[in-house]
Amino acid sequence: MIDVSHPYFDNNLSWLSYNYRLLLEAKDETVPARERLRFLALYSHHVDEFFRVRIPTLMAMREVSADILEKLNLYPEPLLEHINETVENQLSEFGDILANLVVPDLKQHGVHLYFKESFIPEHQEFVRKYFVDKVFRYLQPVFLNGRRSSKITIFEPNHLYFVLRLMRRSEPSEVWYAYVNIPSQQLGRFVELPDQDGLKHVAFLDDVVRFNLPDLFPGYEVMDCFTVRTERDTELSVEDDYPPAVAQKIAKQLEKRNFIQPHQFFCEMGMPLEMREYLSLRVGVLMSEFHERGRYLYYQDLASFPGNFKKLDYPLQKAINHVELRSGESVFEALQRNDQLLHLPYHSFDPVVRFFSEAAVDPFVREIFVSLYKISANSFIVNSLISAARNGKRVVTFVELNAKFDIQENLRWARKMKEAGVKIVFSLPGLKVHAKVALVKRKVKKGWERYAYLGTGGFYRLTSREFVDHALLTSHRDITNELELLFGYLSTREEPKKYKYLPFNYLQVSQFNGVKKMVELIDREIANSKAGLKAVITIKINQLQDQMLIGKLYQAGRAGVDVTIIVSDCCCLIPELPTISDNITVIRLVDRYLENTRIFHFFNRGKEEIYLSSGDWTYRNLHRRIDVTYPIMDEYLKSQLKQVLKNYLNDNQKAVRLDTYQHNIQLSAEATGPKVRAQDANYRLTERLEHRTPSLFHEVSTGKVAAPVPENV
Repeated sequence: MIDVSHPYFDNNLSWLSYNYRLLLEAKDETVPARERLRFLALYSHHVDEFFRVRIPTLMAMREVSADILEKLNLYPEPLLEHINETVENQLSEFGDILANLVVPDLKQHGVHLYFKESFIPEHQEFVRKYFVDKVFRYLQPVFLNGRRSSKITIFEPNHLYFVLRLMRRSEPSEVWYAYVNIPSQQLGRFVELPDQDGLKHVAFLDDVVRFNLPDLFPGYEVMDCFTVRTERDTELSVEDDYPPAVAQKIAKQLEKRNFIQPHQFFCEMGMPLEMREYLSLRVGVLMSEFHERGRYLYYQDLASFPGNFKKLDYPLQKAINHVELRSGESVFEALQRNDQLLHLPYHSFDPVVRFFSEAAVDPFVREIFVSLYKISANSFIVNSLISAARNGKRVVTFVELNAKFDIQENLRWARKMKEAGVKIVFSLPGLKVHAKVALVKRKVKKGWERYAYLGTGGFYRLTSREFVDHALLTSHRDITNELELLFGYLSTREEPKKYKYLPFNYLQVSQFNGVKKMVELIDREIANSKAGLKAVITIKINQLQDQMLIGKLYQAGRAGVDVTIIVSDCCCLIPELPTISDNITVIRLVDRYLENTRIFHFFNRGKEEIYLSSGDWTYRNLHRRIDVTYPIMDEYLKSQLKQVLKNYLNDNQKAVRLDTYQHNIQLSAEATGPKVRAQDANYRLTERLEHRTPSLFHEVSTGKVAAPVPENV
């Protein structure tokens, strides 16, 4: 039953609703087999992250006083019960999808995955030889008891181990415990076996090690063998979820009650109680911290399933070269003519590479500022920044330090850049720069020229072609001037409240004018609707959690504004509530590429405004990070994004509608007209844009509003 006095869906349950949408994709028989494995891997990743991030916080909230919980409308005990039941049901369905749908689908396409089964005789000799030649050198078997016992037992986070109960054949009355690592970090999780009976064969590395355990422990009989894995502890996220005053009260109460954050210890289903009790004492894990899973832990490794098999993946969509940013011409000269918009991953990311590589060698470039957020070893941008610094340019980068990332990798690459002369500015609490922006300053005869990159997704993701993002390249004077103002502030490493009144008019910067400006845009649509005018708000976003902005959307819906939300992840707004959100539709979209773009569209009496953003509407993004929302000024680019949104709204294949209880209602079952799949439509749109198909848009030079694009473009 929904409490209409507090019409906000619980974020934890919405997270699980999104997880189930991933399962639906894995369940879809029209999705190629290896892609289905990828969605199962993605589901596994999100469940693991949920237990790592959300469960410890909810367990901590059980220690908080009733008055605070009542104000937050949070009741941890029944919520945890509901969560555990939901996750248990989802994991059961996960196992059924994998074993009974996807594994047979692989076999139907010529690939046999050994799944909870013994190796056939024809493969056993290969498995033995592979173990001796490849695996043995990486194994570290350790006894847990007796005179050979190790004094310290440490299971490294996110590594897989077998825990064994052994019996020595010469002393059958004595029980021995031991563990051994499964070296998937070094060898990968899967082993390709010789073809047999017209099939390709693949096995989990776990099963290769399990098959050879008698050779690893000669003289012992393996009585029990179970896989285990521990999860890396993370800091509680109350500061990211609640206002400072509430977060401080919660923190003080937890400290007063000596709350200790629970561990997350995952074990293979069926582990005997005796073995769990032994591990509990030996490793220091409470019995309540054991979480049973299936035969193979860390299923997110399914994403690395061998990919050299035909017909297991989606057909390749070749990256499209941007017609205005083709190689051979200066990116900066192109931006002097017009703003340019990249639709990724449909467009090639080559113009972004050239933006930075050209800045590194251009003799007129004096300064480069960039927010990296995360540094990746294969990030194309790092080498360009090092080159620029060595060429005498002033280069300033802002880097996030977050336990969710590989901090050591960030520090390692930051050290290399610093040695080359790059100035590194690391994040601070309350000053985490999540914005994906860059600024290049050129000194020419007439003065300074400024060029900006503003994106919805991180640089480290661009090369993977797995995410849907948009990137604006511009030399617009007002936007670039305000971006320089932002970088100037960030260099101070001061709290945002000390610079509260920075004059941002075009950019919407979180912790400055971001929330205020968005409220003004919503209020304008409300006023237009009350005046009897057409009023429309369309929001494409990953996560919608902030209660204040959700309240404004409720107000807009009640005022008659046509509100549509397209989410890919969590949504705490409850649609279809009588008298509260009757006029609000929420769509969730999951497809071959992961949706990461944020688009905000306001009708504004026909003078439509469109914004892109790097941040979601969460308390963390709005009040604890620096995110940037930026306007699309060029009418031609606006018309492109309007069609992108239209394709999302018309999707009846991969979109689902969220009802009041966050059920994923599949629209494909209700579809009566032509089939529309937004990502395919947006790829075709990008193709036609680069050929400047006349039927798509009027030329901007005519001064006319862009012509409507045909449906299902």
